[in-house]
Amino acid sequence: MDTGCVKTMTKWAMLSLLGLGLVGCQTTSTPQPAPPAQMQYNIPSASVSDPGAIQFKISPAGVGGYYGWQMQVTKAASNKGFKPFITDQLSAGQIKEYALWADKYTVNVYRLGDLKYSGWVDVYPGETTVVYADTGLFTDDIAISRQPDPKRIDPTIDTTAWRVPISTTYGPDTLFNENGFRADYTGPQNNGNLVGEGTVEITRNGQPFAEILNAEITDETITGDIEYADGREVDGVYQTNTHQLTPGSTTRWPDGTVFTGTYQAFDPLEGALHMADGNVWQGPVRQRKPAGQGRLTWWEGGWMDFTDASTYPLQTGEFVCGDENVAMGDCYYYGGQKLESAGELAALIEKDRQITAARAAEEAAKAAQQKQTETAQATTPTGCQTVGGKFVADGGDTLLDLDGTGSGPGRFVQYTQGGATRYQFDITLRYHTTADSITYQYGQGTYKIAATGQVLQTMSAPGATVPCRYDGTILSVDGKQFRPR
Repeated sequence: MDTGCVKTMTKWAMLSLLGLGLVGCQTTSTPQPAPPAQMQYNIPSASVSDPGAIQFKISPAGVGGYYGWQMQVTKAASNKGFKPFITDQLSAGQIKEYALWADKYTVNVYRLGDLKYSGWVDVYPGETTVVYADTGLFTDDIAISRQPDPKRIDPTIDTTAWRVPISTTYGPDTLFNENGFRADYTGPQNNGNLVGEGTVEITRNGQPFAEILNAEITDETITGDIEYADGREVDGVYQTNTHQLTPGSTTRWPDGTVFTGTYQAFDPLEGALHMADGNVWQGPVRQRKPAGQGRLTWWEGGWMDFTDASTYPLQTGEFVCGDENVAMGDCYYYGGQKLESAGELAALIEKDRQITAARAAEEAAKAAQQKQTETAQATTPTGCQTVGGKFVADGGDTLLDLDGTGSGPGRFVQYTQGGATRYQFDITLRYHTTADSITYQYGQGTYKIAATGQVLQTMSAPGATVPCRYDGTILSVDGKQFRPR
């Protein structure tokens, strides 16, 4: 036998004599967890739906590595909704305990960040599995033991003072999520199986729809005390294998509407719909209303067949009607009102046609007028498109002649002073404008003495497009303001 294990076992035996009740032997080696096997155990006093617990204990010795201990639980082998956790750093004599549903869990034990143990740990219903860190002067040992405690079998006992509750270690498990419905289960689990009674919260498009208390879930059905947010009552159960209410289930709403038939999830699909007004529809149902092909039986007697009941109760047209025994032939309706003859129906339909045609013509005329107005607005000159005339800037030293409206020929003249001599730059141009820009194309320009007209130089200038603003009086060209002259 390994001498280290002998020493450890002796130590556990001594601790057992002191009343700690620990059994087994575990060294500080760190094996990698292997895939778990199904647990086999006897439960003499606990139910399979009771929670168990993992307890992390630090030796009270206070010698050696007596501080900085942490237990981490990373996953459950089979159960859904488990939330991984890690303890705070614990010191000698401290204890942490977490309620868990029966399963195998991967457990890591660290001291000051160093991994001391890694493996699968079993949790049994109504029992506490202890992960014990024994601190010593030279070595530290980890032991795993089971401590049945009858006082902790009943999950209704208030244990918040000494045990982290199951609501912290487990979140809801989603049973189904389709057709806009989502069902989340909170309750007992045992090695991946839903056992005992739990709670099912059902939402539709994110809004509360129903709550099932004392829910028992099998591979076929969900049963329990169900309350619907809209006040309906259902005589039937939800089938977990088909995700529908059982065919033939009856649903009653507070307004008196009753449906019996087949369902898509919780919604009526096809069957008998007893409406709040007393009329009865037999056929497809959508949103608690007749739809598709079927028969409507009036509360006062007689029936009426629909090929498409989506227009009910404002149906218009010719229908087959009858009483309980003999078909009475055709009947005629307009907007849900019964008529005396086919001619009356035809006249009303023709009147509708004329009204519709007149409205269409009126809308077409409005659209044409709107388009004409928009076209006129688009073609009406605005801003610099209306500019024309003779303008001056710089106290008379800069002249601009625009000999059209919005476009045309023009002339630009600028006077400068050089000593006692006044010079004149003169160039022809053509221009074209938009509402907020002007484009120049220049001709041949001359630079001369203003007083004598002696030409000193001829030149050309590149064209340009520059910003333009015009309010009917002031013309701004690339930031320079001109006034009429």
